[in-house]
Amino acid sequence: MKQVLSGIIFSVYLLLVACASQPDIPARSKAEIQKSVDSYTQLGFAYLERQNLERAKRSFVKALTINDDAPNALHGMALIYQQEGENQLAERYFRQALAQDKQFSVARNNFAAFLYANARYDEACQQLRQTVSDTLYLNRQLAFENLGLCEQQRGRLEQADSAFQRALQLNKQSARTLLELAHIKQLQNKPLDSWDYLQRHWKVAKATERSLRLGIHLAEILGKRADGNRMAAELTRLKQ
Repeated sequence: MKQVLSGIIFSVYLLLVACASQPDIPARSKAEIQKSVDSYTQLGFAYLERQNLERAKRSFVKALTINDDAPNALHGMALIYQQEGENQLAERYFRQALAQDKQFSVARNNFAAFLYANARYDEACQQLRQTVSDTLYLNRQLAFENLGLCEQQRGRLEQADSAFQRALQLNKQSARTLLELAHIKQLQNKPLDSWDYLQRHWKVAKATERSLRLGIHLAEILGKRADGNRMAAELTRLKQ
């Protein structure tokens, strides 16, 4: 115990001597500190975009060493841990980032995606409802789409329909929204509406196995034999 205490006292002594021997260094301004945090954070996201997780992590850690409440750096750490499969750490950093900035819609949307991927649909939908309430969020249409998918997973077709309709208002040519609405209308036993959305989907996107199977099903219900045969042939070519 004495050796430990002696070491601490000696270290403190050296620190005091060093401080006494150094000239006065002007304190960094808040703007300078923030600039450093922003630089490290931007570097971290640049590395993250290139999938260099280790360097990205080091950059975010440096930013957090300067300011441990920096929401962008906390968000970056959450995304890294999510990719590494460290779900508890990812969630902790997502929540810390949102605690520092409740209007951080990018992080909230990504947190919702994280919850969705872990089949935590109730929580994901809750986060997405907060996200879409931000009318200044640049990817609000995407958030409405995600909310629609989330509500579908909960079996809430009316709420999913409503979310996709809002997404369509923001982007009338969203292929995913149009296809999901076609799917929902088919589940709601509205084949004509479903057919209409499917035709609009095909105007902006190539046919896929999913869309063709839906089309074949609808053609059978609606008595569109020629369309059904055409789509069946296209599905066969697609699977070859």
